[in-house]
Amino acid sequence: MKINLKILILFFFVFVSACGFKPILIGNNYKFSIEINEDLGNKEVNSLIESRLKTINGKSKTFKINLDSKENKNIISKDSKGDPTILELVINLNYKLFENEKMLINKNLIEKSTYNNITDKFELSKFEEILRQNLIENFVSDITSSASNLIVNDN
Repeated sequence: MKINLKILILFFFVFVSACGFKPILIGNNYKFSIEINEDLGNKEVNSLIESRLKTINGKSKTFKINLDSKENKNIISKDSKGDPTILELVINLNYKLFENEKMLINKNLIEKSTYNNITDKFELSKFEEILRQNLIENFVSDITSSASNLIVNDN
C-alpha cells in the first residue's frame, strides 16, 4: 500500500511538471512589434497594457497603437445596511492600430468581472489588482491576435 502511494505521488509530480505550461506572450515568435503612439484615459491600465506589449519584439513590422481606456467600479448589490456586497470592475478599451500612419484596426473592447466585497480594504485592493491584470491580459491577447491576423493576411 505504501509503495502504491509513493508511485502515485511520483506520477503526479511527473505529469504536473510536464504539463506544457508556457506564458502567452513570452516564447512566441511574433513577426511584429507594437509601440504606443498615444495613450488616453486611465494611466494605470494603459501602463499595464504597454508593459505587456513591450515583450513582443518582432523585427519585420512595427505597428503603432493608440489606447483610450476607462475603468469603473460599480456596486451591483447592497446589504440591508446599505453596504456594498457585490462589486463589478469594468474596463473599457478603445484601441487603434496603425501601420505607416494608416489606421488598420479601430476596436472597442469591454471586459467585466464581478466579485464579492471584502471587509479588509488591503485584501480588497490586492484582489482588484489581480482582477485588473487578468482583464488586461484579455485585452493584450486581442491586440496581439489582431496584429497577427494582419501579418497573416499580408502574406
